[in-house]
Amino acid sequence: MDTIFSSASSSQKSAIKIIRVSGSETKKIPQIFSFKPTQPREASLRKIYDLNNNIIDNALIIYFPGPNTATGEDIVELHIHGSTIIEKKIYEVLIKTKKFRIADRGEFTKRAFLNGILDLTQAEGLNDLINSETESQFSLSMSQYEGALSNKINLWREEVVWLLSKLEALIDFSDEELPLELEQIFDVKVSKILEDMKKSLKYSNYGERIRNGFIITLLGRPNVGKSSLINYLSDKRVAIVTDQAGTTRDILEVTMDFEGFPVILNDTAGIRKAASEVEKIGVKRALEKAESSDLVLILSDNEDFSYPEVKSKCKKILIHTKSDLKIISKKGIHNISVKEKTGIDELINSIVKHLRSLAPKQNALLTRKRHVEAIKRSIYALNDVQKIDLNINPEIVSENLRIVAKEIGNITNIIDVEEILDDIFSSFCIGK
Repeated sequence: MDTIFSSASSSQKSAIKIIRVSGSETKKIPQIFSFKPTQPREASLRKIYDLNNNIIDNALIIYFPGPNTATGEDIVELHIHGSTIIEKKIYEVLIKTKKFRIADRGEFTKRAFLNGILDLTQAEGLNDLINSETESQFSLSMSQYEGALSNKINLWREEVVWLLSKLEALIDFSDEELPLELEQIFDVKVSKILEDMKKSLKYSNYGERIRNGFIITLLGRPNVGKSSLINYLSDKRVAIVTDQAGTTRDILEVTMDFEGFPVILNDTAGIRKAASEVEKIGVKRALEKAESSDLVLILSDNEDFSYPEVKSKCKKILIHTKSDLKIISKKGIHNISVKEKTGIDELINSIVKHLRSLAPKQNALLTRKRHVEAIKRSIYALNDVQKIDLNINPEIVSENLRIVAKEIGNITNIIDVEEILDDIFSSFCIGK
């Protein structure tokens, strides 16, 4: 296997850059750059040279012997001055050296997985941690990186393997029936696993939303202040605001952080009988976006909030805009004024309160489509298990349990499916 290298820090100019090298040829780094070898895990200052014995830099070198490293292999880190030309010269030396090559995206973490340092859910959690921008994203990704989801998956798998072992014994002694006590334990365990899996599936949407953002759509008739509100909340002019009705024709998205929750605000076309084909398409898209939203903000500049076209079953918050002109004293209606900057903090508090109400008590959440699909297939197989008589068809029950063990095992530890592994790790940044 090639020895890989890449920058583990920003590619831009900086005070310090770190170039990480991992693989079996790592021990040759002192020889390649013509410096005295360093002691393991000790930072040592060394002058490093190119292949013509010209000095490249005065750098801190740290050698980490495997297998107790981030990748499970020998690693060397070169802490160099953050000049792009210094980095380029080091790359040139390593590229010309046999068995060294630049790492692919996520290849360091992929090697950590292949060498048993991380399982797949932990690797995905690490990627999410690197990309997290809000408090809730940080908390969920750190939990997954620390193994919360792995522990849950492994617990399910242990239970399924235990059930399989009991069934195998029954099959080996096919002339004997399963003891009644064991049969009852079997039923209880299958029911418990099913219950846990269905609960995890129920909250899988929440895990995906934490990763990608909760979708909040603004709806209302033309000129009620949707664009003004979204501009105020995002603190920049993302939507055109004029007195002319029907200015917004397409959906404008703004990603924001609402007290730690990632949200995607959608400004949409005004809901009315369209005056043109273009506006008609805009109204249709607005209503479709509302259907797939986690929260809909319905805006009005009067007391009329009746929108028969809005069929979304998600929570709706009613907002009376332009309250500087008139206050509506009705329960469940938020009075705001972008012009006077009033009522908006209370509106944000209501939005955040709703997002918090969606959160499950557990922190081991399914966060990806592949997790969800594996659990769906497991639930399907376990439902079949409950319908089959253990004493009559133990082989069929056993086969279904094997399917479950395989499906949930693949969540943490896909083996020999290179295409799937490549897809997972290709989303990582270079150097990780």
